[in-house]
Amino acid sequence: MPGRHSAPQTASSSTGLLKYVVIAVVAIVVIVGGVFAAQKALGSGCADTSTYTLAADPAIAEVVTQVVADVPAEDLGCASIEVTATDSGEASAAVSMGSQPPSLWIPDSSLWVGKTVRATGSLVDLASKSVATTPAVIAARTDEVPFFDSWLTALQLKGLRIGNPLTNTTSDAPILGALSEAGTDDEAVDSVEAALVPIAQAQAEVKNESDAASRLDEVIEDGGVAVVSEQTLVRHQVSGADLQATFPPTGSFFLDFPLAVTEPDGDRHEGAKAAGLALADALGSETGLATLSEAGFRAPDMAPLTSSEAGAERGVGEVASLGIADQQTAETVLRRYQVLAMPSRALVIEDVSGSMGYNAGADTRIELTVQANQTGIGLFPDNAAMGLWAFSIGLGGGDQDYRELAPIRRLDEDVDGISQREVLMQQMRALPGLVGGGTGLYDTTLAAFRQVKEGYDPDFINSVIVFTDGSNEDPDSISLDELLETLRAEQDPTAPVVIVTIGITEDADAAVLQQISAATGGSSYLARNPAEIPNVFVNALKARAGR
Repeated sequence: MPGRHSAPQTASSSTGLLKYVVIAVVAIVVIVGGVFAAQKALGSGCADTSTYTLAADPAIAEVVTQVVADVPAEDLGCASIEVTATDSGEASAAVSMGSQPPSLWIPDSSLWVGKTVRATGSLVDLASKSVATTPAVIAARTDEVPFFDSWLTALQLKGLRIGNPLTNTTSDAPILGALSEAGTDDEAVDSVEAALVPIAQAQAEVKNESDAASRLDEVIEDGGVAVVSEQTLVRHQVSGADLQATFPPTGSFFLDFPLAVTEPDGDRHEGAKAAGLALADALGSETGLATLSEAGFRAPDMAPLTSSEAGAERGVGEVASLGIADQQTAETVLRRYQVLAMPSRALVIEDVSGSMGYNAGADTRIELTVQANQTGIGLFPDNAAMGLWAFSIGLGGGDQDYRELAPIRRLDEDVDGISQREVLMQQMRALPGLVGGGTGLYDTTLAAFRQVKEGYDPDFINSVIVFTDGSNEDPDSISLDELLETLRAEQDPTAPVVIVTIGITEDADAAVLQQISAATGGSSYLARNPAEIPNVFVNALKARAGR
């Protein structure tokens, strides 16, 4: 079942993964074959056997268990290997922290090994750079397969089920594919991060992400598309599922399943090496490769799957292998994803001073801002919490420049029969009726910061989002220096509140807004034309991750 958009594998792409592995795990020592040869020379009988644990990614654990069961102890270097299905991220943490690490480890990608090497600063022996491979694909019902020309556009597909990129490479794969396409172009990398915002926020609402097989079941039942490996899809189709897979013409990221020796240094380390090499030999044998192929895995050379005994095609055919030019960039993007996946707790403060009533094309500045903010709220899942203030000099009565229009609540919280989301929508629609007066920026910003800090929730990203088209005009307010000094003094590193500022048109004092945001570790943006405002909520969400 060839993919619709499969691309022939070129000489450069076929070596991309190997080159990447060399770069990513430059400090890794690959075991030479002499250790295993010496063990085999001992003879066919074993007076004693040593038991070693093997943490294998759940995708391949069953097949490895089957191969191990068919190999005599003497052919494993007089060893017994106990295989446990363990998420790659969980195993990586155990190895990195030295917390009861396994003797051997088969993660779903060399990326995990490279990450672990950098985390520990220690060498890791590889019994095999790859015992099997499988490309990531997009699966859909046969009559609903979408067209997309890149992994970036795949990330923007409606109804995309991606899983949790923080725990496995299958879910990472479309992100890594998009980063591979982006290369070293900063703007292209930024586009990938922007595409992740709604995905991460949707995941924040669903704590228990389904595994790849369950995602396929959801596609069969409800439609949409899912990111899975070719191997998972092939196994699923054995049950007669009417699914088809595709990938962009650029190629795909391959899971490559290296076999690492992670037994700590000591008396047992050499024995674990021998057992690892022996297992790699068994998996790479004719019988082992046949077992892996039957389970839907490709050989380490990434060649297409052979047809079934009945002559039916399996898999997506030739696929160009995408590699990552800079693994550090990839890891940085994935760390930011982790932050983005945390729900938001934000107080939005809207400037309603007189200048917000100025025309900007067919609408006024405040009307365009309201439209953009209503669209932006749609990016937040129901478990986000948000409140709304409006501000201009004296708007709150007396010396108070702000008025609370809606306190911070979860967007799905019931408020007198309607949701908080609808309360915010209603209050935003009423903002044009409040326009007038000067800009009371400094006092309002400090009050909002303190309000969010007072109700700080460690399970959320806590922030203030400021929209303004001017500079502070309140002669009785604190000065800019006083505001900045107070924000720095009251910021608690263990409970940070981030201020994100958005200047509306060139009239906004961009330099001042940048200083206010920087005082709390936040970011500042300028929408020179109000038509740019629809992107500000995406930028505000990204700012939580340090962009």
